[in-house]
Amino acid sequence: MKDLRKQVAYLQGLMAGMDLDPQSKETRLLREVVEVMEKMADAIHDLHEDYEELEEYLESIDEDLYDLEDEIYDKDEDEDEDEDEEDEDFDDDDEDDYIEVECPKCHEIVCFDADILDDEDVVEVTCPNCETVVFVNEAGEEGSPAGDGKGKKTPAAEDSSKDTDDI
Repeated sequence: MKDLRKQVAYLQGLMAGMDLDPQSKETRLLREVVEVMEKMADAIHDLHEDYEELEEYLESIDEDLYDLEDEIYDKDEDEDEDEDEEDEDFDDDDEDDYIEVECPKCHEIVCFDADILDDEDVVEVTCPNCETVVFVNEAGEEGSPAGDGKGKKTPAAEDSSKDTDDI
């Protein structure tokens, strides 16, 4: 960049030292050409300075992004390890806390909390798919499977009593 500006300054000096007639057409043309070249050299110099500034700014952003990626990916890896440990703990708890019963109507597996067995109030568990009652915890009994209301067990209710015996 400095060479271009120096060359334009040299041309201006040559033109001034030539002792040209200021009124001639050739002199005016040369003066205008050198002036345009000077403006172009200044514009290129300004563009180069802007380019260098943008390059520094881009490097700064790149460093910040690199730091941010390190921070995020390190946290993600730590969280993944924590989640894996929690999943293992959660899986162990799942087996003890939920009861599975098959719906007699749509054969959907319905899961519910084992704490319902300890509830003193009457609780009916219905199938979320077809709204059929699949389990009834009647007051005074530890847990009654759903039936037809006369104390008879449905096939799904028999399955649920097998599941509750394990608890």
